[in-house]
Amino acid sequence: MAALALTINGNTEHLPEDEANRDTAMQRYWEAKQRGDMTARLVRVEDLVAANDHITRDPDDDDPPPAAPAASQPIPESPVLGGTVSVLAHERIQLQESWLAKAGFAMAPPLYAPGTRVLPLGDQNFRVERQRVERLPVFRDAADLVTAEIRTENRRDVNVPLRELSMTDHGTLMVGEAEHALELGAFTQLATLCGFGMGARYLAERCDAPLRADNVNAQLAKAKDRVLTLRTRSHGDDQRQAFAVVTPTYAAVDTDAVLGKALMPLMDARVEMLYDGAGSRATALWMPDQVVDLAAGDIFKAGVRIETDDTGRGRVRVSAVVFRNRCLNLLVIGEGTVETVSAVHKGDPGAILAKVEAGIDGARAKVADFLGAWGHARTVRVDPEVTIRRWVEDKKLGPIGDKARDAIVEALLSAWQHEPGDTLADCVNAVSRAAHEHPFWGMDFRQELERRTASLVLVPR
Repeated sequence: MAALALTINGNTEHLPEDEANRDTAMQRYWEAKQRGDMTARLVRVEDLVAANDHITRDPDDDDPPPAAPAASQPIPESPVLGGTVSVLAHERIQLQESWLAKAGFAMAPPLYAPGTRVLPLGDQNFRVERQRVERLPVFRDAADLVTAEIRTENRRDVNVPLRELSMTDHGTLMVGEAEHALELGAFTQLATLCGFGMGARYLAERCDAPLRADNVNAQLAKAKDRVLTLRTRSHGDDQRQAFAVVTPTYAAVDTDAVLGKALMPLMDARVEMLYDGAGSRATALWMPDQVVDLAAGDIFKAGVRIETDDTGRGRVRVSAVVFRNRCLNLLVIGEGTVETVSAVHKGDPGAILAKVEAGIDGARAKVADFLGAWGHARTVRVDPEVTIRRWVEDKKLGPIGDKARDAIVEALLSAWQHEPGDTLADCVNAVSRAAHEHPFWGMDFRQELERRTASLVLVPR
């Protein structure tokens, strides 16, 4: 019969495993841990009998009595009983700690002993979070949507001497003969750059449009020799609107360009991405399918976070991020970040983008040990020719006839040779490249390849 072995102050007692003993043992175990008892241990053992010296044997019974199990015997089953320390989890978390230290993460420790098995609610919450992440869009799809939205804005930067600016009685900004709407953030920047920023809130919220125009035009006249840059956009109507006002030294490295640099290194990630018209916050995420003996202290999710601001009020930031379970229910979550790039909008835009690209690669590298352990595409080594041919033969890319099979394999391998590599992600990139660039494929087939790329990039479960 299964039993519990409870060690406190170095003394071990064995209790038959039932609901009452389990609750009592767990309470005593945690009380001992809170008192600082380093010997405290609670494990599940099999085939427990009363202590041998208390067993009364029938003299005619030839079978020897079963031996009492050692208190240090590891739990042979998985999952380990919730609330007890799993040797497997404890060793895994020790390894994770070395990865965190190597990458520069500083994180709060778990609230319980590292390796303490979560309760059933913790397992349930892991499954819920895993399903939520799986339903997120793949990085490329989300990035393409944001990029398309930005492209519809038809952005245009205009350098303007202040002598050519004036505000109308209905709140718009005249740039020579052209009238521009003025977003609130841009108005605040204009006020700050012209030296009356302290009054921007009063002018925006307390003044009617004619009074605001009188005040702003008076201030513009004082700074008429200065040149500013209006960042403007239009959604297809005649009137443009200024969404930012910056100095001419501002280097435009916008969200769409940054996301373009992230497509390859983050292609096998799901992503939480928000674009608010000023910039974007995107967190590319990876999770394992399951964690054996999920425990307090486990890193159960990792990612790369990209933050942009296209208005001059912020910089491009890239960070590696990991998420740690600190409790027994997966409710107290610790988040650790290591910033790999913080790029101001100054200097050559190409150099800034190169720095950002290196920062994205660097952020992914900081969580690479976790991704390798979880088996994600950028860390999965394959034979590209074998993998691509198998995809075609197994109809992973759609219903391809026998006659076209060899030609399609050849086209995909040709695309792979433009950016060769030996990971699953490199093979998927070849499919995506071929879908965009092959001159003889029809639109329907191209779209079918694009649609199937998202599923190919995920490691088979």
